Amino acid sequence: MRRRRSQRQSGPIQVSPYGSSKSLPRWRRLLGWFCLLLAIGLSLSAVYLVLTAPPVTVASPVAVTDDARNPTLTLLPETVIAAEPTIAMQDAEPAAEQPTISAAQILELLATPPDPSAAEGLNYDPFTLITNRARSKMTSYVAQRGDTIAGIANRYGLKKESIAWCNDYRLALVLRPGDIVNIPPSDGACHTVIRTQSKDIRAIAEQYKVDDPYAIIDSPANELPDIAPETLLPSGTRLFIPGGEGEIITWNAPVQQDGAGNVVAFDPGSPFSCGARSGGGTRWVNPLPNGTYVRGYYAGHSGIDISAPTGTPIYAANGGPILYAGWNNWGYGTTVVIGHGPWSTLYGHMSSRAVGCGQVVGAGQIIGYVGSTGNSSGPHLHFEIRYRNQPQDPASTSGIGW
Repeated sequence: MRRRRSQRQSGPIQVSPYGSSKSLPRWRRLLGWFCLLLAIGLSLSAVYLVLTAPPVTVASPVAVTDDARNPTLTLLPETVIAAEPTIAMQDAEPAAEQPTISAAQILELLATPPDPSAAEGLNYDPFTLITNRARSKMTSYVAQRGDTIAGIANRYGLKKESIAWCNDYRLALVLRPGDIVNIPPSDGACHTVIRTQSKDIRAIAEQYKVDDPYAIIDSPANELPDIAPETLLPSGTRLFIPGGEGEIITWNAPVQQDGAGNVVAFDPGSPFSCGARSGGGTRWVNPLPNGTYVRGYYAGHSGIDISAPTGTPIYAANGGPILYAGWNNWGYGTTVVIGHGPWSTLYGHMSSRAVGCGQVVGAGQIIGYVGSTGNSSGPHLHFEIRYRNQPQDPASTSGIGW
């Protein structure tokens, strides 16, 4: 009991895991002082950096608006302006004031339609790319309503004969929408090899009036190997003859028909057309009884050719009104056309004519004289008979005599 009381009266007892600091080893005390000094140094460095840091730039609000009623605020950094201008800045001239345009003016310009007068004098040719396009191969074109061989040839920069020589001759007479028209790469003719004719490339070139057979061999359109002009190609081979000339073509001129299909006017747009006239038709006679039959009627030739010396009289094959008398641009040269009711006859390549518009002739009457005008290789008469504008074979017509 006395021992416990004496302990309570002596006060609290200090307990240290390390005991008294004086009892610590020297190296520990030195390490403690070093850490304390390092902490103080770091603190002083942080204070110095805070005190010496540059001032923070605060962004100023600048209003950028598309519309005065709907401003949109965009924060842009302040621009630091130098206190003293540099020498370069002092010598430079002040910048000219730049033109500005408001948003309202931009909207007004966009809403204003273009001035039509600004396009005056600009003529756009929808076929310029076709005519300027370098072609080396055969191409094709699908005929549209209103197309003609002459119009298609003009689009591709070719002669209409070149188009006709590379297609069925029917297209030259009647071109219908949807017809596929072969377009050669340049002016020339086309040829289909028939092996039974035994024509080599040299002979084919001569047929189309081409001096150099290698023009055919080297043409990219033909895709021929390196062969000699004496080579016989397989039957059915289609060739393009650059610069070649085929048979003379007599073009089918436009006509005007009545409700029954009778031709009442020939080439109405020509100044030599006699206008709409009808009637006629009696009997058939030979238009050139003293001539020589040289070429007949077939799919590629809408009449017959009868040769005779220049100036030989030509007679009306039937009676009726003169529908056309004068020069014709469709290859017939000086031409006369006579109407005979549903029938009509055409006399082409005359040297001169003996009748004119307003006349009605009888069968066997002299209407002109043999010549070689238009697309002609020599003096002859190109003679056609048409029934409701459909070509007929004159040689099979009773009374003609061929």
